[in-house]
Amino acid sequence: MVRPSRRKSPTLRLTPLMAGVGAAACLAGAIGLALDAGLGLAPLRADVTGIGRYGDAVFVIDPGRALLLASVALAAGAWMVATIGRRDTRPAPVAIGLVLAGAAAILAQGLFTGLFAGLGALVLTALMTARRQMPHALSLVVMPAVIVAVVGFDLPGAALDAASPFLLAGGAIAMLAGAVVATRTLDLFRMAAALALGWTGLAVLSLGLGDPGAAGLAIGANAVIVAAIGLIGVTLFEATGTVSLDWLGGLARGMPRFALLMLGVFGFVGVLPPGPGFAAMAGVMARAIREGDVMIVAALGVWIALMAFAALRGFGLAALGRPRSLRAAAAEDAERPVLIALGLLLAGGLVLGLARWADFVLAVALIVIAFGVRAWLVRSEPAEIVGFDDGFARPPAWLPFGDPATQITATGFALGMVAPAWAARWTGMSVTAWRRLRARSG
Repeated sequence: MVRPSRRKSPTLRLTPLMAGVGAAACLAGAIGLALDAGLGLAPLRADVTGIGRYGDAVFVIDPGRALLLASVALAAGAWMVATIGRRDTRPAPVAIGLVLAGAAAILAQGLFTGLFAGLGALVLTALMTARRQMPHALSLVVMPAVIVAVVGFDLPGAALDAASPFLLAGGAIAMLAGAVVATRTLDLFRMAAALALGWTGLAVLSLGLGDPGAAGLAIGANAVIVAAIGLIGVTLFEATGTVSLDWLGGLARGMPRFALLMLGVFGFVGVLPPGPGFAAMAGVMARAIREGDVMIVAALGVWIALMAFAALRGFGLAALGRPRSLRAAAAEDAERPVLIALGLLLAGGLVLGLARWADFVLAVALIVIAFGVRAWLVRSEPAEIVGFDDGFARPPAWLPFGDPATQITATGFALGMVAPAWAARWTGMSVTAWRRLRARSG
C-alpha cells in the first residue's frame, strides 16, 4: 500500500528561497563590512554607568578583539558546514564567506550590520539543516533578530522614545514566553526556537530602555547560543536518531567529550557568567535598576530563573541518568570536527561575554592551567596506595572482590522489619480469629 504524499508546509517551501536571498545579501554585506572594518570598526558598547567594577565601560568590544571574535566564529562555522550532512571535511568557500559575513556583522552597530548579522545566522542555520527532515526548525529562529536590527537601529530617536512602552511590553512578553517554552519542551530544535524568541525579547526590551549596545549583545548571544544548540541537536540526531530529550540520557558516559562541551553550551543558556548571555542580561538589568523600573527588574529575575531551570533540565535529561533508548546507550562520542566546532563556538561566546582584556587573559590562563592539570593527571603514573577498606585486610588474588561472607548485602535492612512484621502477623491472626468468633456467635 502506497502512502499518500504529504504536502510540504509553506515554511518548508520558502526555506530554500529565503536561504538564497540571505546568501546574496550576506555576500554583499561581507564586502561592505570588510571596507567598514578597514576604515575603522567602532567598538560595541553597552552603557552601564556607575554599575560594575569598571564603571561606565563594563562591556566593550574593541576592534582588536572584534577581529579575534570574527576569526573564531569563522572557524566554527567552517567546521560546522564541513561536517554536517556529508563525510567530506573540506569547507565550501561560499559557506566560509557567509559565516564570515554573519560573524563580522554582530560586531558593530547600525541597521546595515544588524541586518546582515541576522541574515548570516539564517543562512548558517539553513546550511546546518539542509539534509534534515526539519530544515525550518533552525532556519527561521534567527529571523526575529533581523526585525530587532531593523526596528532598533533604523528608527530615529523620537520614534524610538514614543514606541518605548510597546517595546518594553512586547520584549518582556516574548522573553518570558520563550523561557517558559524552553522549560517545557522536550525537542532540542524547539528549544532553540524558544531560546531565540527569548533573546530577541531581551534585545527588544533593551531597545525600549534606550540601550542599543545591550541589544547588540543580545543579538550576538542569540547567534552563538542558537547555533550551538542547533549543532548539538543535529549531532545527537545522527548519533541516536532523535532530538527528544526523553529518549536520551546517559550521554555523559557514551559521549564524554561531547557532553562536556554541551555542558558549557547549556551554561550559556542558563545565563551564567562569563557567557554572552550574562553580559547582555547584566547590561539590561543595570539599565533597568538605574531607571527604577521595578517591573522590568522582576521580569528579568523570573526570566533568569526559568533559563537556569531550562539549562539544568536540558543537560540533565540528555547527559545524566541511564540511557532511555538502545541507540542512546550505544551512542559513541562525536567526531573531532564537531568537537572543534562546539569548542570554537564556546570560545567565541567567551570572547563576546568577557568585558576587558584583563578578564580575557585571566580566563585563558585558567583554561591553560586546567588543561595542564588534566594532562598531568592523565599522564602521571597511578599511585601504589591501598585504598581504605574499613580496616579489613586486602583480599587474596583468587578473591578479587573479597570474601563473600564479608560482602555488604541487603539482609541487614531486614532486621528493622522483623518486629513490625511479627506484630502485623499476630494482629492479622487476631483480627481473623475475632471475625470467625463473631460469625459463629451470630
